[in-house]
Amino acid sequence: MNLRATYSFACSAFAALVTAAGLAGCFSEHVSVTAPTGQGLCTGTQPANVVRIVDFSFSPAQVSVARGGKVTFVNCSASATQHTSTADAGAWDSGLLQQYATFERTFDAAGTFGFHCDPHPFMQGTVTVQ
Repeated sequence: MNLRATYSFACSAFAALVTAAGLAGCFSEHVSVTAPTGQGLCTGTQPANVVRIVDFSFSPAQVSVARGGKVTFVNCSASATQHTSTADAGAWDSGLLQQYATFERTFDAAGTFGFHCDPHPFMQGTVTVQ
């Protein structure tokens, strides 16, 4: 290869890299997905399969998911009150959730699963897995 051909090839390769990098930058905003924060789950339209704990109730108190589905519990209480998501039959326990803390549970088996808040047992709900 002579010098002119080498220079031409190097310029073409550099131009291709710049173009590829530019295209990657254009599409990068479409693929970077961040999980919502607990605070984000407490505002606006309620996402599917999210149970908000608001003051002293679960909202919604009844949730239906497909087998293998995930339910996210988030403490949206305005006060510093801590809550739990605890299965009535002992299958899960979130532990105490501070304000905006989340707990996720995946349901692999079909059935109806009751849950409550340990410190506030009058707070109750169910997850139905189909």
